[in-house]
This record gives sequence, C-alpha cells and structure tokens, in this order.
Amino acid sequence: MEAPQLRPLGVGDIVDRVFSLYRSRPAIYLVVAALPYVVFVLILAAVTAGLALSFAGASVITDPVAFFENPDPRGLAELLVRVLAFVLVIVAIALVVFSMQSAALVAAFAARYLGRETTAGAALRQGLRAAPRVIGAGIVLFAVLLVLWVAVILVTALTRSVLVGIGLALAGVVATSYVLASTVVMPIVATLEGAGPIASLRRSWSLSEGNRWRIIGLELLLVVLNVVLATLISAVFLAVPTNDVTSVVVQQVVNLVVNIAWTPVQWGTFTILYYDLRVRREAFDLQLAAEALPREP
Repeated sequence: MEAPQLRPLGVGDIVDRVFSLYRSRPAIYLVVAALPYVVFVLILAAVTAGLALSFAGASVITDPVAFFENPDPRGLAELLVRVLAFVLVIVAIALVVFSMQSAALVAAFAARYLGRETTAGAALRQGLRAAPRVIGAGIVLFAVLLVLWVAVILVTALTRSVLVGIGLALAGVVATSYVLASTVVMPIVATLEGAGPIASLRRSWSLSEGNRWRIIGLELLLVVLNVVLATLISAVFLAVPTNDVTSVVVQQVVNLVVNIAWTPVQWGTFTILYYDLRVRREAFDLQLAAEALPREP
C-alpha cells in the first residue's frame, strides 16, 4: 500500500482516516484487539480457580455464616491477605496484557498509515516489547494526577471552606483535563520512539502545545462515537428475546464485542493524532518526502 499524503488534519479528517485504515484490513486490528482479551480471560479463570482451591475445606467455604458471625482474627486476616493478593495479581496481569494490546494496535496502525505492510503477529511482538515503557508512562501520568488531587484535598482541608473546596475541585477538573490533553500521545511516543516514561511525558507535552483544544474536541468526538457504536451493537444482539439468565450472558458478550470493536478505533485515532502533531510542529511530512527522494550514488 502507498503511504498517505501527510498534511495537517482536522478532527473529522483524523477519524475518517482511522476508519479507512480499519476497513482496509479489519482482521489485523480485530485479532490484535481480541487476543489479549482471550489471554486475560484464560489467566483470570486459572487464577480464580487457584484461589478457590486454596480455600477448599476452609471454614469460610464450609460454614460461611459461622465464620462471619464469630470471626477468627487469624482466619479473617488470612482471608483478607489472599483476596488482596488475588486482586493485585489480576491488576498486574491486566496492566501488562492491555498495555501490550494498546502498544500492538499503535504499531499496527502506524505501519499501515505510513504505507508499510504488517501482520497481527508482528504488531503483537512489537507491543510486547513496548509494554514495559507504556506501563512506565502510565505510572508517571498516574503519579502526576495523584499529586495534583492530593494538593487539592490538602488545601481544601486546611481552608475548611465549602466554597474554596468547590472552586478547587473545579480547578482540579480543569487541570486534569489539561494534563490528559497534554499526555494523550504518551503511549504512542513510548511505543514508536522507544522513549522512557519521563521522556515520553516531555515529548507528548511538547507535541500538544497549541493543539490542546483540538485534542479535547477529538476526545469528545470519540466518546460520542463509542456510545453510538455500543448502541448499534447492543441493538443487534439484544433484539433476540431471551430469559433473565441468557440476557445477562448476552449483555456480557455485547460488552466484550463492543470493547474489541472499539479499541482499534481509539488507539488508531491517537496514533494518527501523533503523526498529525508531528506534521504541525516538526514538518514530519517534509521529512518523509525528503527520505523518499532517490539518493545519488
């Protein structure tokens, strides 16, 4: 396939190019999006089964009423430790699996957008290599937002004023929106440029300069499109009459299908946004054109 003629894009143009790429080779993106879900479900089932087996014969299973009416402090502490360990393991696995998924989708869309052939396997391998950097970038972003909201809570507690608290909460929401708009391409930078967490933050912040309103508009458009897609898929699945039990299963299937279908749109949009920001701030289109010129022997 030929690379597109890169130019500054509007919000609608970015989304249009995402859907054009999606339609051109849907199997690649759907496989890359679906496989991590399958892996996560299998691991979740295995870990859950292991947790259940660890409680085999325990009083919390054989006689839960007596266990909670007269709780043994030692047994209760053991229960809490096991459940907490289960939650932490699942969160850690989800973080790795879905970081790999997002990085793989970025790699797939980037290759196709620049006119390079790729496969689902190649994208997943690149996503696996980039996953630690994507996780690191996410941790840095979480730390920034955590510091912001801890500061809001502390100042509100010190002033003991409802009006000040409301004002600070609104300021915190605005600041959070500003930070998220400034860091939306952090995972893309970490994946495609191999940058570390701090470097990805600085790079994303620099690329977003002067474009934050466009980024916020694009994010709002994605929310609307996600709702529309979820509604359409739900209407197709839920049109079939079912009983109460079946409806719950169908709803879970609908949620999974919506997530699998939507995830490529989200990460494809952010990937093309990354290239659009580079075109606007770094003349990336001219750089690609210069690289394509034949070189003298």
